[in-house]
Amino acid sequence: EDFLQTMHVVEQARFAGAYTFQYSKRPGTPAAVLEDQVPKAVVQERYERLVELVNDIAWDENKKLVGREVELMVAEGEGRKDAATHRLTGRARDNRLVHFDGTSAVEPVGAVRPGDLVTVVVTKAAPHHLVSDAPVQSVRRTRSGDAWEARQGLAEPSGVLLGLPTVGVPAPLEPAAGCR
Repeated sequence: EDFLQTMHVVEQARFAGAYTFQYSKRPGTPAAVLEDQVPKAVVQERYERLVELVNDIAWDENKKLVGREVELMVAEGEGRKDAATHRLTGRARDNRLVHFDGTSAVEPVGAVRPGDLVTVVVTKAAPHHLVSDAPVQSVRRTRSGDAWEARQGLAEPSGVLLGLPTVGVPAPLEPAAGCR
């Protein structure tokens, strides 16, 4: 009955995405010592049904965004295939992952940087992400993007640091001297 209520809540809420986990005993909790534990096979079957429902709803909700503009904060390292697809990735205000072509910006503001805000039109939907193959509609450079850009250069030592770290890419190490 609890599981059916969970499925009902998921159907009613129409989550755009959800992190789901299988039930497991937590040592030290009252539920861990209850008799009549749910068999592992039942847990697995329920989990698969829940994941299928969540994915179906997420895909339906993502399809509703095709053709619509969304604002993204450009992220770094979010898209596993960004280098291969020559795309950038960002997160929409509701945390949806969106892959887009960052080289197509219409405004001559320089490269789109992680931390900047862009507006794109969604052209494709999948259960776990959206894609924009359309040109970027607008770019808003941000202090967050400025900070990302500043971190890309070598760290400049500023006076006596007393062993405190600096911000930025560290200087390359000297080559190791090997034994002869």
